[in-house]
Amino acid sequence: MCEVRACARALVQRVAEGGEIPIASLRDLGDLVLRSELMVVSHQVLHGPSEFALRRAMELSGLILAVVAKDEREAEKEAAK
Repeated sequence: MCEVRACARALVQRVAEGGEIPIASLRDLGDLVLRSELMVVSHQVLHGPSEFALRRAMELSGLILAVVAKDEREAEKEAAK
């Protein structure tokens, strides 16, 4: 997810600066998102064997909560500055 976040931030920054955005950069972001751990595990929940669905859903929940917790910590650090 760190790589996805970095790519998204770079894209937003380039747009804010008025820079030209090559289509390859947009496709890179899409590719990174599709290969991200959240997408992979989501796909496993949706299309994997039903006997593993609960395990995969718990794994997905843990990943989501970890991302939210990290975002909250970063927001707290920014607010403390």
